[in-house]
Amino acid sequence: MPAATAAGPRVASGVSSSRARNRIILAAALTVGLAFLIASVVIYWHAIQDRHGIVHKGLSLSAAASHILDREVDALGNILKGLSASPLLETEDLKPFHQQLLATPRPDGSRFVFWNREHLLLNTAFPYGSPLPSVTSFPISEERLQLLKRVGLTLSERIYAPRTKEWIIAVSLQLASRGGETILTLAVPEAHLGRAIRDNDPPAGWSIFILDHKLQQVGWNEVELPLASQLRPRLANGDLSGHFEVDGEGGTLLVAFERSDKTGYVVLSTIPAALIDEPLYAARRWIWSAGIALALLGIASAGFTLKNVGSIDALKVAAVSTKAELVEANERLAAILASVSDCYLTLDHAYRITDINAAAMRWFGLPRTDVIGHSYFDVVGHHPQFDAALKQALEGRTPFHGELPSTYKTGKQIEYRVEPTPKGASVFFRDVTEQYRARLSVMQEREFLQASLDALSAHVAVLDDAGTIISVNEAWHRFARDNGYSGRSHGFGMNYLEVCARAARDDPSVRQIHAGLKAVISGERRDYRNVYRCDGPDRPRWFQVRATRFITGQVSRIIVTHEDITEIVAVKAEITALSGRLLTVQEEERERIAVELHDSTAQHLVAVSLNLMQVENFRLPASGRRILGEIDRSLEEALKELRIFTYLLHPPRLEADGLVSTVRDFADGFSKRTELRTILRFDEAADGLSVDLQRALFRIVQEGLANVHRHARASQVRLDLRLTSDQVILFVADNGHGMRGRRGDAGVRQATLGVGIPGMRIRLSQFGGSLRIRSGRRGTIIRAAAPRSTPAVMALGA
Repeated sequence: MPAATAAGPRVASGVSSSRARNRIILAAALTVGLAFLIASVVIYWHAIQDRHGIVHKGLSLSAAASHILDREVDALGNILKGLSASPLLETEDLKPFHQQLLATPRPDGSRFVFWNREHLLLNTAFPYGSPLPSVTSFPISEERLQLLKRVGLTLSERIYAPRTKEWIIAVSLQLASRGGETILTLAVPEAHLGRAIRDNDPPAGWSIFILDHKLQQVGWNEVELPLASQLRPRLANGDLSGHFEVDGEGGTLLVAFERSDKTGYVVLSTIPAALIDEPLYAARRWIWSAGIALALLGIASAGFTLKNVGSIDALKVAAVSTKAELVEANERLAAILASVSDCYLTLDHAYRITDINAAAMRWFGLPRTDVIGHSYFDVVGHHPQFDAALKQALEGRTPFHGELPSTYKTGKQIEYRVEPTPKGASVFFRDVTEQYRARLSVMQEREFLQASLDALSAHVAVLDDAGTIISVNEAWHRFARDNGYSGRSHGFGMNYLEVCARAARDDPSVRQIHAGLKAVISGERRDYRNVYRCDGPDRPRWFQVRATRFITGQVSRIIVTHEDITEIVAVKAEITALSGRLLTVQEEERERIAVELHDSTAQHLVAVSLNLMQVENFRLPASGRRILGEIDRSLEEALKELRIFTYLLHPPRLEADGLVSTVRDFADGFSKRTELRTILRFDEAADGLSVDLQRALFRIVQEGLANVHRHARASQVRLDLRLTSDQVILFVADNGHGMRGRRGDAGVRQATLGVGIPGMRIRLSQFGGSLRIRSGRRGTIIRAAAPRSTPAVMALGA
C-alpha cells in the first residue's frame, strides 16, 4: 500500500510535467508561428512598398521628362511667335526677313521654313533667291495641318529630310497675311528633344524613350524601344498617364508613361520586371531567413521557458528588428522622393494632399505629418490663379503650366505645373525667382538702352556683324517719316551695306561711305567718319556719319550715327568765303604796292643814283668821295631789294601760262635776282589742276621763297611738286640755318591774317588741305598737301 501510494503521485507529476512541456512547446510554436507571420507580413509589406516606390519613381520620371519636353517645345514656339511679330512680315519683305531668320538664335542643326500649302517661300538651308524644293518634300501630315489651323501652334511627327538625310521634328506656327495663310516652321533634329531631357538622368535600370503622336520612336540615343509591337497597342488608347507590364522573350517589362496633352508626344520609361520584383525576391529570402531564425529562436525560447526563462527577450529582439526594417523602408522611400529636385505633391479629387517630397516640405516649412491628409487650401491657402489651375486639372482634366508669383513666400516667383492623374493631380513647382529677376533685369536694361538711344538727337542704328540693322532710335524713325521713306520698319532688318551699295550706284559720293562702313563691319578698322550732303524737302542739309565697332564677349556690334551738321557747315562756308575775300583783298593790295614801288619808288631811287653820279664830278675831298661811294652802294642794294620785293609781290600771268611754266619762270627770275640756287622738279600734270588750286599752290611757292630769302640765309632752295592718285603734294626745302628757337610749325609765331605761314594754311584749308613744317640745323621743309579734286565739304576740324 505505501508503495502504491508513492507511485501514484510520481505518475501524476509526470503527466503534469508532460502537459506543461507540451503547453510550453505549443506556446513556443504558436509564438514562433505568430512572430513568423508578423515578420513575413512586415517584410512583404515593406517589399511591396519598395516596389510601389520604384513604379512611382518611373511615373515621376516620365512626368518630369514630359514636363521638360513641353518646356522645350514652348521655347521653340516662343522663337516662332517672336518672329511672327516682325514688321518685315507685315511689309512682306522676304529678303530682309530671310536675313533676320539667319540671325535668330536657334538649336544647332535646325532651320527655318516659311511656306504655304502651294510652295516653299523661304528656307534658311538655302541662300535667298536660290531654287527651293517642292513643298511635298516637307510632308507634314494633313491631320497636323488641320490641327495647326485650329490651335495655331503644333508639333509634327518625326519627318525624314532627304536633303540632310536625317529625321527632324517640325514646330509650326500658323500666320495670317495679306497673301493668304502662311506657316512658319522651325525644323530641329530629332536628337535635340533627347538632348533637352538628357540631364534628367534616370535611376539605374530605367530607360527613357520618346514617341511622337503616331507612336514612332524619336531617335535621340542608340537604344531601340523594346517590345515595340506590344507596347504601341497598349499606348494607342489615349490615356494621359499610367503604367503596365508586357511580356516578351527577354522577360517581363514594366512601362510607365506620360502623354503630353499639348504635343501628343508620349514619354515612357521602362525597366525589366525582374529589377522591380527584386524587393519581393529579397523579401522572400528575408522571410526564409526569418523563419529559420524564428524556429531556432522558438527552440531556444522553449528551452529557456522550460528553465523558467520566458521568451520576452526574443520577442523584443524581433520587435526591434521589425522596427529597424520599417525605418529603413521609410528612409529609402524618402530618398526616392527627395531625388526629385522640383517640389512635388499629389492631390486626390477632394483636394487632399496624399504625398509630398522633401523639397516641398522644405518650401512650406512643415513636417510631413502636418501636410499628408490635410486639405491643400489649409496648407497653402486660396489664390484665384492657383485655385483656377487646380480646378482646371482636377475637374477639367486639363494640365496647367505657367509662372506665377508665390502667395506662400512673398517676393518669390515660381514655375507652377499641374498634371491630371487617374487618382487626382500631380503638382510640380520650383523657385525661378533668380531666372525671373535676370529676365526682368535684361528687359529693363534693353528698355533703358533704347530710351537712351531715343533721347539722342542723332539718327542711330545698331548693326550686327553682318551689317543687318537690328535696332534704331526714335530720331531715325522721325527722320524717315519726315522725308517720306515708306515702310513702318524704316530699314529695320535690312542689310545696311546693301542699302549703301544701291545708293552708291546713283550717287558716286556715297561710294566712299560704303567702303568705310564695309571696312568697319569686316573688322579692318575700328571706326570711320565722313561728311555727306542729303537735301531735305525744303533746303540742303549736311550730315556727319560715324561708324564704330565694339565687341562684348563673343558678340560684335556696329553703331552707325548720322548727325545734322548743316549749321556748322554753313558757318564753315561763311568763314571760308570771308577768308577768300580777305586773301583777294590782300592780293590786290600786294599788286598795287608792287606797281607803286616799281613805277614810283624805284624811279626815285634811280634818279637819286643819277644825281649822285653828277655830284662825283665835283671836286670833293677823299672823305666825301668815300661817303658818296657808300651812298651809291646802299642805293644799289636798296634798288636790288626793291626789285626782288616787287617781283615777289607782283603775280605773273598764271591763267595764261599754266602753273609749271609760271613757277619755272618765277624761280629763274628769283634765282637771278637773289643769287640763290633754285632746283625745280614739277609734275607736268599739275597744269590740269583747277585754276584756284594752281593759284593757291603758286602763292605758297611765292611765300616760301620770300621766307627763304628773308630769314633762311640759305644757298639753295628746292621746289618739288608731286601728284598722287588723290593728292597734290608740294615741298619747299632750303639748306639754311632753320627756325632757331622754334620746333616745327608749332613754334612758328602767328602773323597777321594772310601773311606768311598763316596765309599758307588759310589757302590750303579752302581745299581741305594741310600744311606741315619741319625745321632743323640743316634747313627747313614746308610740306603742303591738298586733294586733287575739291571735296563737297571740307573735313571739319582737319
